[in-house]
Amino acid sequence: MGINGVEGTFKRCSEKTLEVMRNSQDVLLTILEVLLYDPLYEWTVPASKSPSQKASSSSSSESQEVNKLAERALMRLQQKLQGLEEGVAMSTEGQVNLLIQQARDPNNLCRLYAGWQPYL
Repeated sequence: MGINGVEGTFKRCSEKTLEVMRNSQDVLLTILEVLLYDPLYEWTVPASKSPSQKASSSSSSESQEVNKLAERALMRLQQKLQGLEEGVAMSTEGQVNLLIQQARDPNNLCRLYAGWQPYL
């Protein structure tokens, strides 16, 4: 991070990146929606995973459940790109500050994979 830690170049670059993402949110969301509703995804499922109609009907319900989760994630991404955090509209700087605080929060850090070893 350098001598200034997160307050220097990292923070400024994060703010600019988020600003660009907010300005291009229509393009980003369109690309992700295409991936969400990709009809070719069903064609990539191996025949061994769905040998009968019964299995295909259960996999259909599973894919609908996965779609609901993906739609929820897409909606959350849209909220973040609009600057909404916990129902509060935030500026780019405020949102980056919140993200940095969350990244440094010991409650979040304790959930990291122990083998990651960021200190190396």
